[in-house]
Amino acid sequence: MPIELNSLVPTLHRKHLESIDSALKKAGFECYLVGGSVRDLVMQKIPKEYDLTTNAEPKDVKKLFRTVIDTGIEHGTVTVVLDKVNYEVTTYRIDKDYVDGRRPGHVEFGTTLHEDLKRRDFTMNALAYDIQTGVLIDDHLGLIDIQNKLIRTIGNPVQRFTEDGLRPIRALRFASTLNFSIEEETRKAIHLTKHITKKISLERFQDEILKSFLGQTPSRMVQLLVEENIFQIFLPTMENDLTPNQKILLQLNEISKDLIGMQLAFAFYSFLPNLTLKELESYVRTLKFSGQNTKDTLLFFDLLSKWNLPSDERELTSYRIKKEYLAPIKRHFHQRYKMDSSFLSKLKPIYEENMDVLLSIWNENPPLLLSDLALNGNHLGEHFPNFPKTNYGELLNFLLDLVLQSPKENEFQKLITHSADFINKLSK
Repeated sequence: MPIELNSLVPTLHRKHLESIDSALKKAGFECYLVGGSVRDLVMQKIPKEYDLTTNAEPKDVKKLFRTVIDTGIEHGTVTVVLDKVNYEVTTYRIDKDYVDGRRPGHVEFGTTLHEDLKRRDFTMNALAYDIQTGVLIDDHLGLIDIQNKLIRTIGNPVQRFTEDGLRPIRALRFASTLNFSIEEETRKAIHLTKHITKKISLERFQDEILKSFLGQTPSRMVQLLVEENIFQIFLPTMENDLTPNQKILLQLNEISKDLIGMQLAFAFYSFLPNLTLKELESYVRTLKFSGQNTKDTLLFFDLLSKWNLPSDERELTSYRIKKEYLAPIKRHFHQRYKMDSSFLSKLKPIYEENMDVLLSIWNENPPLLLSDLALNGNHLGEHFPNFPKTNYGELLNFLLDLVLQSPKENEFQKLITHSADFINKLSK
């Protein structure tokens, strides 16, 4: 598997990497491209980021480049900045005495690349590439595992997962994003080290979920998390041994990557469709998702629940579509997105074959919100000065319901007439 550096690495990044490599070697140090970027290149993919490793210590690296940031200097990592692009450069190291299942008790700088590669998590991530010579170093048969699409730890998997409880979650995420399988003993170790995984922060767990959602098959990540009962580590009130609805789960792969709340809604709905919104909110907030993502998740879960009611309970009149499906979407998103048909089309995983019907109604630009009415509270005050303002909400909602049923009624004078009728009936 030769690495095609010239064809896979964009020119700017390649020049930067060659510059860092050259500067370190001219100063008498070693330098290698390492980790996920090498794995991606072997797989004929363009890497998302580039990490380098060297026997130069951080103080040596800082002398060679104008802009260097101490991003993880206690672990031997600094970030070299070239043309506003960041490249992590880490000194060969040996991690010692993992004590809390999250990080080493202390780090020693190593003297050889081979020592450094031993400490990495999976064989596929323990590849190093000499940019200058084109030599690929593979001490742990990572190339074979990549060819076989297999995720395997370096050494004893129970020991490696005991060192860092995030590694089992990373194994699941890689299986999802790379479409790899997890080697049998490595997968067994996921179950055997759950007490260690429990120690990782919720933010780190959430971050792995979000990374998987960026892949082509986020459904695989959810499937694996459910199969291994991983959610229950962090959400102990959730029942075990759940079975995802495959139809709903696979629809997760079709969702636009910018709608995280919709992805989360489909994920939870696939294996817990009967959750109350209060229970769902508790789960999503516990996992430290943002307030906005939480609100989006609740909206989409509610829409999904309504849409999947039995057909005899789901009346698809134009009025119900506007009131129960289109109005909530517009109300929730109109300040963040341009409310056009291209946005609405992102909701196809929910509405499927009925999407054309919803789009047809949407494109008629019907009034859906109070702000779409041809009159407002100020108009009510001008025309009905004795009408209590405390009743404005009730009246405006009455008018909105009226125009949802009959959009042609959304004319100022008609709404004034309807308002007068409403007020007269209220005063009797």
